[in-house]
Amino acid sequence: MIGGNGSQTGSYELSKAGFPVLGIASTIDNDLVGSDATIGVDTALNTALEAIDRLKDTASSHNRAFAIEVMGRDSGYLAVMAGIAGGAEVVLVPEVEIEPEQVARELRAAYTRGKPHAIVVVAEGARFNAQALADYFKAHQELMSFELRVTILGHGQRGGSPLAYDRLLASRLGAGAVDLLARGEHGKLVGMIKGEVTATPLEEVSGKRKPVDLAFYSLANVLAR
Repeated sequence: MIGGNGSQTGSYELSKAGFPVLGIASTIDNDLVGSDATIGVDTALNTALEAIDRLKDTASSHNRAFAIEVMGRDSGYLAVMAGIAGGAEVVLVPEVEIEPEQVARELRAAYTRGKPHAIVVVAEGARFNAQALADYFKAHQELMSFELRVTILGHGQRGGSPLAYDRLLASRLGAGAVDLLARGEHGKLVGMIKGEVTATPLEEVSGKRKPVDLAFYSLANVLAR
């Protein structure tokens, strides 16, 4: 069973019913317990970064801020990593509550430092998603320095040709799953931990969500300044 939390919950139910099933960790949210990285994350992240880099050009030429919404459901992993790699001024994630006034302060600070643009990366599950943030600032224009525009990347992040890392990861996890089945092992999730293919019991995976490492969120804030 190749998939994320919902799929692996199903895998666990099949396993309890006696079906010899193995899960393979695959979700762009990267919130699955039992794997440091899941199939699809790297490609989705690079898709988001390409969009951020393109929007920076428009933002700079028009002296604007862009709120760019990335996928991830209730996980801020993609937003945090895209924010770091894309040089965002602000990152909004479900795991950390930020008021719009704080976002405005960061954008004004960037404006004061002479930046020709500002980027806000927003996880779709954040309390203020990109459109809600734009609506708030439209009603409170006195808070803003840059003109704010919204781009929602949407499901385009889930498709396209996988990058090399995802192809290699999928190959290793698939081969590991077949090897386990050949040895008569099942009821486990096949993932990658510390560079090694590992098998975690599905009962330790089902119904759980791997949290975002907030050290990366702190790094995004440090680099923004």
